[in-house]
Amino acid sequence: MKNNTNFTDKPTGLLKTQYWLFTKQKSNFILLLVFLLAGFYGLYQGYTFKQKQTSTINTFRSDKIKNLTELIKGFDADTSKPAGKAAYEKVSGLLSSNWNTILPAYKMPNSTAIFAIGQGDVFPYYYTIKLESFFMQLFKQGEISNPLRSLSGHFDTSFWIIFLLPLLIIVLCFNTLAAELDNGNWRLINSQGITAKTWLDTKYLLIAISIEILLTAICLTGILINYFHFNQLPSTTDFLFFIGANLYFVFWLTILYFINSLGKNTSYNALCSGMVWTMLCIVLPTLTTMVIEKTIAVDNTKISRMSRRPQGSKFEDTTFGIKIIQQYVVSRPQYKNNILSPSNPAFSFAVYNTFHELMDDSNTVTVNIYFTAIERRQQYTNLSTLINPAAALDGNFDRLAENDAVGNHQFIWQTKAFHKALHEAYFPALFFDGQLTKKRYADFPVFTTQNYSAISTTFFLNFLLLAAISWLLYFIGSRNLEKL
Repeated sequence: MKNNTNFTDKPTGLLKTQYWLFTKQKSNFILLLVFLLAGFYGLYQGYTFKQKQTSTINTFRSDKIKNLTELIKGFDADTSKPAGKAAYEKVSGLLSSNWNTILPAYKMPNSTAIFAIGQGDVFPYYYTIKLESFFMQLFKQGEISNPLRSLSGHFDTSFWIIFLLPLLIIVLCFNTLAAELDNGNWRLINSQGITAKTWLDTKYLLIAISIEILLTAICLTGILINYFHFNQLPSTTDFLFFIGANLYFVFWLTILYFINSLGKNTSYNALCSGMVWTMLCIVLPTLTTMVIEKTIAVDNTKISRMSRRPQGSKFEDTTFGIKIIQQYVVSRPQYKNNILSPSNPAFSFAVYNTFHELMDDSNTVTVNIYFTAIERRQQYTNLSTLINPAAALDGNFDRLAENDAVGNHQFIWQTKAFHKALHEAYFPALFFDGQLTKKRYADFPVFTTQNYSAISTTFFLNFLLLAAISWLLYFIGSRNLEKL
């Protein structure tokens, strides 16, 4: 096939020439197709995980609501019959109702979660809520001692962008200029008034357009899946994810642009490109994790103790019980004129529950310090763009998907507020009525996740640094090319 494109018809003619040279190598199409399929596979992994979460939560929520609805029907049961009487006592009795009342708290995945699984498989995304100590229930259900991971380790869209797209760019761009210098074609190209800078600019523009098509196809497909399957509209976090992905691949294009501007041979460029990918995508994230773990120590010893159920003969001690009730009333004056006394059948049960709530009060500060340390670790990773762009962008992608430590902790504190609302609905019956009424059940809270802003200055600083580094590499590369 003959190339009839005139090099001197710039820049359109040169871009057509680059396209002709690109299409001449049929392996380039195969390479792009393989990477596109890999991108769809990563999107499929995100979809599968999100679908599993959504299905599990819907089943979990419907089961708990169904059980509670069946329990409340006991108020309308025919108490003249043994079965009806048992159903009524089950729903109105304090001990039996506490045992059978389990409320669901859950964290539905947001729209961007289809692109970044992150740490979503590490943190629980639903909890069963009872009157007992909230933190005892929480840390029995899987809190881990070190949730910081610079590398998510999932083959999702985030992984495809951060670790595989740079490889595609390296394969397509590492010998853009070196190949022409090695085979002697550069003299012919240069004789037509084509400078090295113009040659590289048009080649990289073509590659950028090709990658943009791949990236847009993956992201648009994810948005369509969210809309038609999960009934979710595109969000700001989806847009920021797309912007971050574009800045990242432009960053890698400028790295290869700079390497090519050195005017070295093909083997040198290949070696440098491979070393840079290994350093940025493997070595630096690993070292960053190690340094931050050592710098910000997280002691989970106190946290692990919170999962233990308080026991002992103290709950049978009347003096201890009176002291606990008095201490509780000081912090909750609405229960000041209660009818509880050691002779009240509900007294020991009230002591047990108030002890749990007071225990949560004292543990809240410790848990908050623990969560803050974990979040600070991840924030340090996310701020390390200058030396650690892969792990930093990975962390920010997880944050946008609310699949990182911060997203999980926001969910936990919302669940803690839900647990408190259950106490506020249940405790009046415990302290004043001696039994539950249908109205008390109507006051039980229904969990709703409150949206919080996943966007922070870290994102914009991260994006700004990526853009600044890319511009600097392009600027230095352009100066080098002018000297060739």
